[in-house]
Amino acid sequence: MNEDIELDKLRILLNAVEAMEDEEPDFYAVLKEAAWNVLHENPGFGFDEWVQTLMGQYPSEVVDAIGSHPAETYASLADMWETEDYEDEQTGECHSFKDWAEYFATDRSIELYDLLAEARANIRRIEPRQRQRQPNPQPRPQSPAEGQI
Repeated sequence: MNEDIELDKLRILLNAVEAMEDEEPDFYAVLKEAAWNVLHENPGFGFDEWVQTLMGQYPSEVVDAIGSHPAETYASLADMWETEDYEDEQTGECHSFKDWAEYFATDRSIELYDLLAEARANIRRIEPRQRQRQPNPQPRPQSPAEGQI
């Protein structure tokens, strides 16, 4: 009986630990969002400016996701710049950080991108209402002569 109680306690403890692990934030995803924000807020940034700003404005995000060793951090950020994709949830656009930097090269390009995000948000808001208003089309009966060549 005591063994069953102890086993139940261990199961509860294991479930609690697993639940806590599930609630851990995805530090790398947080860093990617911060990295995208740096590019979105700073038109014309290249790699070096991006790294310096990211490490200056988001140091805890960099350390939590990558670590604090300078050479490893720089190498990881260089890899992120070249190969990591980031998808903007507002637009669905997905590019590498290097490509995002080109996309956000000027104030005007950022302004146009923000207008695109706003337009897509409006479309998502309107689409469900449009579907509700449209009647379901009924198939029309086909005459025997239709469809014959």
